Amino acid sequence: MEMISNIDYWKQQFGLYPMLMNPKTSGIKYLMLNGGNRDFCLQTGSFNDVREVFYSEAWSTNTKNFLAFDNNYVYVYNWLNINKTGKYPIEKVKDNPNGFYAHLSSQSYKTPDDVVPHIIGIFRELRNLTKEKEPNKALNLLFRLLISIEDDYSKINSADWDIDENVVPPEFEYYVGRIKQIINSIAPDRNLILRHVSGALFQEAHKEVIYFDPQMDLFGGFSNKLITKNNLYSSVHYTPQYLARSIVENCLKQFDLQQTKSLKIFDPACGSSEFLIEALKQLKNSDYQGKIKVIGWDTSLSAVCTSKFLLKYEKESQWKNNKLEFEIKHVTDSLTEQWENDYDLIVMNPPFVSWELLNDKKSRDAVLDVLGKRIDGKPNQASAFFYKAAKSLQTNGVLGCVLPTTIFTADSYSKLRKEIREELSLNLLAKLGNYVFESALTDASFFIGKKATSNILPELIWSKNEKGIASDVLLDLRKMRLVNQKALDEKKYSIYTPSRFPIVSDDSWKIISFKENNFLFDVKRFVEDKQLAKVSDVFSVKQGIRTGNNKAFIISCDEYDAIPESEKKFYRQVINNDAIKNGVLELKNYVWYPYDSRGMMINNETEFQDLAPFSYERLSRFKDLLSKDRARKDINTWWHLSEHRAWLRKEEPRLYSTEFGKSDSFVFDKTGNFVAERGCAWIPKKEFEINDYYFYLSVFSSDIFDFLLSIYSKQIQSGYYLGQEYTMNIPIPNVHLQDMRKTDFYNRLVELGYELSNGNSYVKYAIDDIAKIYYPNV
Repeated sequence: MEMISNIDYWKQQFGLYPMLMNPKTSGIKYLMLNGGNRDFCLQTGSFNDVREVFYSEAWSTNTKNFLAFDNNYVYVYNWLNINKTGKYPIEKVKDNPNGFYAHLSSQSYKTPDDVVPHIIGIFRELRNLTKEKEPNKALNLLFRLLISIEDDYSKINSADWDIDENVVPPEFEYYVGRIKQIINSIAPDRNLILRHVSGALFQEAHKEVIYFDPQMDLFGGFSNKLITKNNLYSSVHYTPQYLARSIVENCLKQFDLQQTKSLKIFDPACGSSEFLIEALKQLKNSDYQGKIKVIGWDTSLSAVCTSKFLLKYEKESQWKNNKLEFEIKHVTDSLTEQWENDYDLIVMNPPFVSWELLNDKKSRDAVLDVLGKRIDGKPNQASAFFYKAAKSLQTNGVLGCVLPTTIFTADSYSKLRKEIREELSLNLLAKLGNYVFESALTDASFFIGKKATSNILPELIWSKNEKGIASDVLLDLRKMRLVNQKALDEKKYSIYTPSRFPIVSDDSWKIISFKENNFLFDVKRFVEDKQLAKVSDVFSVKQGIRTGNNKAFIISCDEYDAIPESEKKFYRQVINNDAIKNGVLELKNYVWYPYDSRGMMINNETEFQDLAPFSYERLSRFKDLLSKDRARKDINTWWHLSEHRAWLRKEEPRLYSTEFGKSDSFVFDKTGNFVAERGCAWIPKKEFEINDYYFYLSVFSSDIFDFLLSIYSKQIQSGYYLGQEYTMNIPIPNVHLQDMRKTDFYNRLVELGYELSNGNSYVKYAIDDIAKIYYPNV
C-alpha cells in the first residue's frame, strides 16, 4: 500500500509532477500533473471518504479524478459520475499500472462543465456586458466574482486584493450565483482555482475581440458568444502550463535551494505571470525558506492587472511571512527599459515578432540598439530579449526561455549564438516543433543556461513535429531525471547529451534526433576517410533565373504554340515546382529567354520590334512595371530578365531540383533545353559522364537523402531548403573516386535513375535499398 500511495511511485512510473494542492495545509493532497492531459488528484494519508471535498477539489483543479487509498483498495472519485466510486484492488493496480492509468485517463476527457470553460464562459459574458477591447472592467468584475466564492462581494476591500474600485453593474448579482452553479452541486474552491488554473483562465482575457454579441438571455445574463482574433502566425503565444512547469523545474535544479538565501526572479514579458507564479508554486512546493523578489513587465494593461491580482493572492495565501516581494510594471517596450544586472533567474516567453511585423520604427530601433552588430540580417524581436537577458544575470544566474527555433539555426544569428556561449553555459536545449502554442504555427524551442564558466555539454531534446509530442517528451525527461537515465531514443523524440556540440556545424545549434546524431558521428569518419564527399566537393548548386515578373515573362504551352516560329528561339522550356515530380520532368510552361551563348540576342527596343513583333506587342503591356520595379533594370532594358544566369545560356545536360522540397524534387534534363525558375541547378565541378547524372538522380531521390536533409538542411512546410547554403555539407558518394563507376551498385543506380526519369516510380523502393549501402549503420 505504501508504494502505490506514494507520490514517488507515480513520478517514476509516468513522469508526473506532484504539486501540493495547498502547501499551507498538511502535505497529503497532491495534484499529479502530466502536461494538461490525464492529470489527477491524489491523497497520500490515511483513508477517509469525504467525497464532497474530493469532487470540489478535483473540479477546482481542472481534473476529473481524485485517488484515495486504504490498505486494500484504490478508490477513484470522479465528479462527472458522483453516483459511482471506482474501487480497485491495490495488487491488481500494481500488476498493471499502465492499464490502470490508461483507464483513469479515459475518464479524464474535457467537458463544457470543467472549471476553465465554466469560468471562461462567464468572463465572455462579462466582456459582452462591458464591450471593451482592452477588458479591464470585465477583468475586475471577474476578480470580484472569484473572490465572492468565499466572501461577500459587497464588502470587498479593493486595496486588499489589488484590484480597481469600479462601479459594480446591476447584473453582477446574477453572476455571483452563476459562478457557483456547478454540475452535480459541486462547491468551487477559490484557492485551488486561483492557484492552479488561473493561467488558462486569464489567457482568454488577452484575446482580441473583433465582434461582441449584445443579446441577453431570459434569465438576465449576457451572451457568451464572442468572435476573437485567431492568427496562426501571431507574435503573441501564451505559454502552455506544462511547458512553463518544465522550464521552471529545470531552471530551479540549477540552484542549491538549501543554501540560497534569496532569489531575484524576472520576466520582462510576463503576460498573466504564468512563469512567475509557476516559480513561486515550485519554490513553495520545495519548502524554500529564503526571500524572493519577483519582477514582471508587460505592454498589456490587462496582463499587468491580472498579474498584480494573482501575485497579491499568492502572497497573501501562501507567503504571509513577508518573504515574497513583487513588482509588476506596465511598459511601452521592455527593450527600452533599464534592466538590472543582478537577476538570479530570468524566465520568459518573449514576443516572437519578425522584423517585417515590427512596424513601429521605435521598436526596430530598440532591437538594433540591443543587438548592435551581433546580427546579420533582419532579427526577430525575441533575439533581442534573449541577448539582453543573458547580459542581465548575475554570476551563477539562470536563464530559461522559449525561443523561435530560427535563433538556434539561422546563419544570421551565428554571432549572437557565439556571444551567448561566451556568457552562459548551455544546460538544456530543446526543439519542440510547431504544435506547442494553441492556434499558432510557430516552430518553438527552449533554452536553459547558467552564467558560469563551464565546459559541460548541453542536454538536448529533439521532438518530431507532431501534435502532443512536446508534452510527452517533457514527461519522459522528468522520468529520466528520477532514475539517472542518460539517454532516451523513441521514434518521435530523443533526449541525450551529444559527444560534441554544436553537432551539425560549428556555428549552428541545430538539434537532431539521437539516431541522427549517432549516424552523423559515423558518417563524418566516412568523409574523413574519403569514402564519401561533401556536396560542395562534387557540385556547385546554383539558383535558377529570376524573371522579375512571372506574369509577364512565363507563358503556358498553349500561349507558346500561338507564337510565330521565328520568335520561338527567344523562349525556353522552364522548370518550376509543377514541372518536377518523382524524378520526372514535365513541360508545363515556357519562359521568355532572349539569350544565347554570346549573351543578349536583342540589343535595343527597335531591334526588339523588328525581330519579335508578336512578343513585343505582348510584353509591352508590362513595360511600365518592368521599367520601374526591378533592380538594375530601367526603360532601356525593360525586356531583360532580372537575373538570366549566364551559365544557363549554354544548353547542356543538367541535374535540377526545386528550391524547396525533398527526395521527390530532383530531375535530369538530358537535352539542356530547360531553364530553372526559382529552382536549383546541380552543376558538376568536374566532368561528368551521362550515367553520372542518372546515378545522382537515384541518390538524391532516395530515402537516405531525405534523412540527410533532415540533419543538414532547414525544414519548412513543403520540405527542406535545397540551395547551396543548406546542402553543401551533405555527404554523398563521389563518382570521381577510383573504380566507383565499375561497381555493381553504381551501375544498378544508373539503371534505376533511367527508369525513374521515364516515369517508373516503383523503382524508388530499389533505389532506397541500394543507396543506403554507401552510408554507415542506416
